[in-house]
Order: sequence, then structure tokens, then C-alpha cells
Amino acid sequence: MSMTGAVARTGNAERTVPKKKMSKGRRILAVVGVLFALSVLGVVLWKVCFDRVYRHCRAEAGTQITAADFMKKNYTGAIVADMGNPINTKVPGVYQVYIQSGRFTYHSELEIVDTVAPTAETVDIVSIPGQVHTADEFVEGITDATAVTVRFAAEPLFDTVRESEVFLLLTDAGGNVTELMAHMNVVPVLQEMTAEAGGGLPEASVFSVLEGQDIRYATPEETERYLSENGITATHAFQDLVGEYTVYLKTYDNVYPSQLKMIDTTAPEVVTQELQVFIGDELKAEDFISLVADASPVSGSFTTEPDTSKEGSFTAQAVYTDTEGNQVTQPVAYTVQADTEAPMITGAQDMRVVLGDSVSFKRNITVTDNHDAEVELVVDSSEVNLQELGSYNVVYSATDSAGNEATRTIKLTVAMPSEVTQEAVDLLADQVLEKITTPEMTGYEKAEAIFKWVHSMGYVDKNNHDDPIQAAYDGLYKRSGDCYTYAITSQILLTHAGIDNILIEKIPTRRLHFWNLINLGEGWYHFDACRRSDGKSFFYVDDETLMRYSNAHYKSHNYDPTLYPEIQ
Repeated sequence: MSMTGAVARTGNAERTVPKKKMSKGRRILAVVGVLFALSVLGVVLWKVCFDRVYRHCRAEAGTQITAADFMKKNYTGAIVADMGNPINTKVPGVYQVYIQSGRFTYHSELEIVDTVAPTAETVDIVSIPGQVHTADEFVEGITDATAVTVRFAAEPLFDTVRESEVFLLLTDAGGNVTELMAHMNVVPVLQEMTAEAGGGLPEASVFSVLEGQDIRYATPEETERYLSENGITATHAFQDLVGEYTVYLKTYDNVYPSQLKMIDTTAPEVVTQELQVFIGDELKAEDFISLVADASPVSGSFTTEPDTSKEGSFTAQAVYTDTEGNQVTQPVAYTVQADTEAPMITGAQDMRVVLGDSVSFKRNITVTDNHDAEVELVVDSSEVNLQELGSYNVVYSATDSAGNEATRTIKLTVAMPSEVTQEAVDLLADQVLEKITTPEMTGYEKAEAIFKWVHSMGYVDKNNHDDPIQAAYDGLYKRSGDCYTYAITSQILLTHAGIDNILIEKIPTRRLHFWNLINLGEGWYHFDACRRSDGKSFFYVDDETLMRYSNAHYKSHNYDPTLYPEIQ
């Protein structure tokens, strides 16, 4: 039988020693201790063997830092903001960074370094003796990731009138240094002066900076020479108005520029006048100004708008303000009255125009009114027919904004020109045909209408057979003439009506005679619209009938048949 326990040996003898039994509670504690030790060891081993962040990182000042900058490949995390000192990338140094990734928080160190020297633009300064400037005034646009200090490499001479070089040292928080050079010109005149506009150019002595200094404004020749030597384009000349001007001063045998700023701090001086206005007029504060004195443009307004809706005398408060904001308030007076006066039309007088001409009815016609600046001129020329001889009424009218109306009526006479033209008689012929014929008429009906119109003319023995245009005019317009006028008038009307016709002349005996032949598609027939003492007329008469009459009346229509086509 075997027993649990340790084995003891004595000489050659051997015996078994019973082992002391451990209590149950001590066994549990032992197990727990072993498990805790193993877990701690596991965590340590995990963080040592499987750490997700780099233990030390380095970055240039000004770089944007994120958790990704610390993480090893394929890991993500976030910087824990409430642990360690805050990261300021503008201040070089070592920062403790804590990063949360998964269930664990990891620690890393971040070193911010500045290895880039600062950059900047230099500023040249014009100064006066004794005016001290700091090194910062000579630079602008400093660029660096960290704070930069600016100092002089050597202190400039601020009291000596001269132009000199100024050397500057720019040092950033990383100890990087940049050296720059600027210029300083110490001049014996103030570089800027302010004066009240309206007072003229101030005395040159106001620009002086040294005791007992002899200073004056440079002459135009001295100024021109200075500009030319320095390659400067001159600005606009001084005016006693608000604005900035460059002036040039002569002192110590040199010319120096300076800026003169003219300002306006004085309220306008305004003289107003009483206005006479009409009901409904719109008033502006500027309307009341009679005289204004100010170095700046002046505008006006009202504290309350004037009332022009009724007649009477009133006052209002006007505020006059210049462009610099200076203002003055004062009362203005005005009287409102009703407008009862009609406009006046001038230049309208009787006119005479030539048949067929055009007319500018408003030419040389003007309308004036005691109130309205512009009143429309209305012309009623509806009665006028420039294509027809006669006398017509033309009515001019104009109505102002108050409803007052003026009218003028003139006579327009359409007359023949002093020298009758073919165009004029053609126009007259068309007008006659428009009155006595219609498009629906047959050729026979048109010829008959023409015959009746010509036959009704008055007979006047003129014995002028050399001017057919004048004869046509006499017949168409004056409606009188001899046989030649009758025949020529018939001829032009028949031609314009589209009817074939020929002028035929009697074989001379002791008296001449003229008439017409017409062809309506049935052959030639006689057409004589001239009045005869026996009352006879010959419209569409065949040759046999007319010749029978002619033979019985002293060969009244005797003609040479060989000169004309065969007559029916």
C-alpha cells in the first residue's frame, strides 16, 4: 500500500513521513494570487509586444498635429485632451501625448522644433529729427511658425538729417535669425499736416520741425526739377477743398514733399429764399437755397416734409449737411397757390402747302406754362388730306397738370405749286377718278362718268394749245378752259382709268378744235366732251353720225382719216 507523503531515509531503512494538509481557504487565496500575477504579466507582455503608437515623434513648428501622426500602421486612435500638457505648435519643446486606441491609453512624446528662419518685408520710413522709431516699424508681413522678435543690429541715428541704411535682426523662438535692411530718411519737414478747408494754403512755417528754420513753399520750377530728378509723376495741384494734396517745401537748399490733408469741420452757411409754389408741388430742401458757402458739397433734407396740398403760407425746418457731416438747421418759408393759368401755345399760324407735300405740324411750335416745365402739345390734323386741294382746320391743344387747357386753330391750305408739274396733274386726275368711278364699273361706265365730269366744266376761250400740263391743270383744278382743255383733261382721265384713247385734231379751217377717240374693245369711237352752243355732245359716237353733224355745221369735226385708225 502506498501513501501520499514525503519519503525519509535512515541508514538502510526507509520510512514514509505524512505531509501536512493545506487548508481550503489558503488554497483559494493562492489560486487568486497566481491568476492576478498572470493577468498583470499578460498586460505588460501585450503592451510591450503589441504597442500601437510610436514612443517619440518630432514635428516642425506650426505643423497641424493629429492622432494619426503617432499611430503605427493600420491603427487608429484619438488624442486625450485632458491628460498631459496642451500641445502648442508655435512654442518649441517636448510635449507628453496620450492617445486612446481600443481599450488602452498609450503614451508618446512629441518634440516641436523650429528650423525655419522668419521672413518679412521691409518698410522704408521718412522721419523728422528726434522722432524715435522701434525696430518693428521697419518691417511688415512677418511670416514664421513661432513668435518673432525684431531688433536693430545697430541703433539708427534719429537726430541727424540724412538718409541711412537700417539693419534689422529677426529672431524666432527656435533661435533662427534673419537679417534685413531698410532705409530711414530723416527730413527737416513734417510729413503730414492737417488744415481747415476754405482757409487757403497754410503758412509754410507750420511744416517746420527745427528751431529758427528757414522754410518756404518750393517754386513751380524747383518742384518740377525735384520731380524730374526723382522720377516722380506729379499729383493734382492744391485746391482749397476737402482732400489730400502733396505740397513741396524748400529748406536747407533742398526740396521735400509733405502731405497736406484739407478737412472740413465747419457747418455750411446757407442763405434761403421764400418760394412761391403750386398745389401738389414736390419741394426739396435744396430748392430754398439762394446762396451757400462751404468747403464741401451740401445737400438738404427736412425734419418734417412740407405740405403743399392746400393754399396758404407755411414754414418748414430744413437741415443742410455737407459731405463731412457738418450741418445747420434753419426755417424755410413757402406759399402755396392754385394753378389757374392755361399754357401758352406760340408759333401756330396758318399754313400753305403744295399738293402731295408732307407737313411737320409741330415745327416751330412751343408750349410754355407758368407751372409745368413740360406740357405735351397735341395736334388734331384729322381733317387734313395733303393729297387733295382744299383748306383744312388744324387744332393745337395743351393741358397742364392742373387741368388748364389752351387751344389754337389754324387753316392749312393745300394748293397747287406755282409751277404746275406732271406729277401734280397726275395726282389731281387720280383724285377725280376716285370720286367719280368705282372699281366695279365697266370700261363703258367709267368712260361715261369721265365724259359727264369733263362736260360739266366751264368754257373759257384761252387759245393756248402749247402746254398740255397747264391745260390739264386748268381742267382738273380750275374746271374751265377751251376745247383743247376739254380734250387734254379727258385724255389724262381716260389714260388713268385704263381706257385706250387718242387725241384728234380738226383739219384747220378758220377755227381749231380738239376732241378724243376711245376704244373700249369694240373699235374706235368719237369722244367729244366740249360744250357746244347748240347743246349737242358726242359720247361714244360713230364716225358717220359725227360726220353728218360736221357737214351740217361748217365742217366742225373735219379731220384727216389717214392720220388715225379706222373709226366705227
